[in-house]
Amino acid sequence: MTRRPKLSRAGSQARQRGAVTVEFAFTIIVFLMLVLFIAEISRLAYVSAVMDLAVSEAAKEAKNGPAGQSGDYRRRFEKRLFEQGGSLWAFLTRKDAVTLHIAYAASIDEMIRQGGSTGDPRARPLARYQLQYRYHPMFCLLPDVWANNFLNREVIFVQEFERSKFIH
Repeated sequence: MTRRPKLSRAGSQARQRGAVTVEFAFTIIVFLMLVLFIAEISRLAYVSAVMDLAVSEAAKEAKNGPAGQSGDYRRRFEKRLFEQGGSLWAFLTRKDAVTLHIAYAASIDEMIRQGGSTGDPRARPLARYQLQYRYHPMFCLLPDVWANNFLNREVIFVQEFERSKFIH
């Protein structure tokens, strides 16, 4: 039976340093993945909160103007949302990932049963403003279905200049 020669003290320290390096490499990878995941979740939460405020403010702006032509409410809604939404909204979101829907209804029952219609808003005092945002992760891959379920906002308002048709 052959005996292995004893490692010198310097050789033993070198092996230990090598083991520490390998352990550090595995640990730092897990740590960085965790930090990026937390950053992605934070971004998702912030975009969600900004969307809540942006949809509410844009719909308030749109509902307070006269109907005029059928596109006036939508134009005011889009202008407030995209042009006056704030610098962080423009930085965090992409315009091509946003889908807007506006539906009008003459009564609460119509809004409940049919969700309203996209036709002429005149004589339809209720409006449902809806914004859907297709979220694209920056740092890590979140399931699209999971993230996009959080990013669908809608509000229902009584249009100011159509209000007299609502109150009977």
